[in-house]
Amino acid sequence: MKNKQVGDKFPTFAVLMTVYEKEQPAFLDRSLRSVSEQTVRPDQIVVVTDGPLTPELDRVLAHHQTAFGEAFKIVRLAENKGRGRASQAGIDTITTEWIARMDSDDICLPDRFEKQLQAIVAHPQVAVVGGYVLEFADEEDNIVGKRKVPLTNDEIRNYAKYRNPINNPAVMFKREAIPNLGGYPTMNILEDYDLWIRFIANGYELMNLPEYLVKMRVSSGMYSRRGGMDFLKTYIKMKRKWRQMGIGDWKSELTSNVAMTANTLLPDKARKLIYQKVLHKNCR
Repeated sequence: MKNKQVGDKFPTFAVLMTVYEKEQPAFLDRSLRSVSEQTVRPDQIVVVTDGPLTPELDRVLAHHQTAFGEAFKIVRLAENKGRGRASQAGIDTITTEWIARMDSDDICLPDRFEKQLQAIVAHPQVAVVGGYVLEFADEEDNIVGKRKVPLTNDEIRNYAKYRNPINNPAVMFKREAIPNLGGYPTMNILEDYDLWIRFIANGYELMNLPEYLVKMRVSSGMYSRRGGMDFLKTYIKMKRKWRQMGIGDWKSELTSNVAMTANTLLPDKARKLIYQKVLHKNCR
């Protein structure tokens, strides 16, 4: 395993993860092991417990904290605040130049951080570096899907009018940008999508690597409902807000809203058809 040595040209970075009581201890353990087994290890690992955890989850965290050392920090919230507020609580404790997001049930490929850091060094103007993810169900090797995203800043900006242009479990971003953007979004619905829109609208440069960086755990229903009417209402509201911020136009707003309404209300076959024929076509 490569550790960062004195004289390395890579910037400092931390891994930020949020965990809540319904997570599976085995999934959390595997996720953290994938971080510790990286070819380049992080300078910090910050895990935010979003409310009290089960004893089994706490034991997993204690084990990895002992193994990683004092750079492994656990931030405990007394009650569940949601992913947005938990993320901001973690960011408030991080001192590194960059932050790598990591979901507590996903698995980093061994050279994920090394590839992203190489891109950061080669493209010092960027503030966000993402990449592709592999979707798996049940077992790690049971790959059921692949999430590719646009690569260049211009492609990302155009894609963002219709869909989230960043795979959140595979992203790294500049820590210093977050206060400039008003902090991490806290509405706990579409908070990550909103964050990338803020980056774009404020003139930051984003890029994605044409590399698979993370294995993302998914359920068997690829086109499952996204959260009912509350989610749909928030989605429509945010699409209008983002258009007013300069990301999108009437066409992209209408297209996105039709596709998401279908995703929420229609049967599986119709929902899948809408996504493939309407939204995917406009994203290209």
